[in-house]
Amino acid sequence: MVITQELVTGTTVAGALDALASLRLEIFREYPYLYNGRREDELDYLKSYAETPGACVILVHDSGAVVGAATGMPFIHEGKQMLTALAGSQYCVENIYYVGELLFYPAYRNKGLGLQLLDQLEHHIRSLGRYRQLVCATVERPDVHPLKPEGYVPITRFLARTGFDLLPGITTSFSWCETDGVRRDHPMQFWVKELNFPHAEAERSEPKGITYAA
Repeated sequence: MVITQELVTGTTVAGALDALASLRLEIFREYPYLYNGRREDELDYLKSYAETPGACVILVHDSGAVVGAATGMPFIHEGKQMLTALAGSQYCVENIYYVGELLFYPAYRNKGLGLQLLDQLEHHIRSLGRYRQLVCATVERPDVHPLKPEGYVPITRFLARTGFDLLPGITTSFSWCETDGVRRDHPMQFWVKELNFPHAEAERSEPKGITYAA
């Protein structure tokens, strides 16, 4: 096992889209997403990481094969459904960087790679000099679900351990087709992590703008 990490941005992301689509299609079939995706939809969605200013992808390779990834982009470039969720909150969307996903094939989990990947992603976002918070969203499932695996550990435990805080009452909803063929609505809960820039740097780099309002 020879693990390497590669940060890609801009048009360079295009060369990784097929591997990213495979990663998402397999992993998001698992609980809690239970997502029955189509490759053409995945490729259409993922190309936004090659086209959106400031977006990035970190690929995790094992001997050249992609086995994990993290994605992110400035929150202001997310859709209205996401932006509306933070309307009226204390956060300025121009200062937020959205962490889209942190994914590994099963054989590469619980080895500390998630922490390494998040650290590299956070380091990159800090280097951009203008973002003050990281935000991510997690799907909400009832405590009792027939497809919940025995011993399941929610991603929320990892988020809490790595400095993310739940944003109570700030949610959105997306619908997708589940593995049983039924399309359902899924509530998504937001989490935030302060990047804690030195005061002088934050003052210098803060964008002049307004928060999004629906």
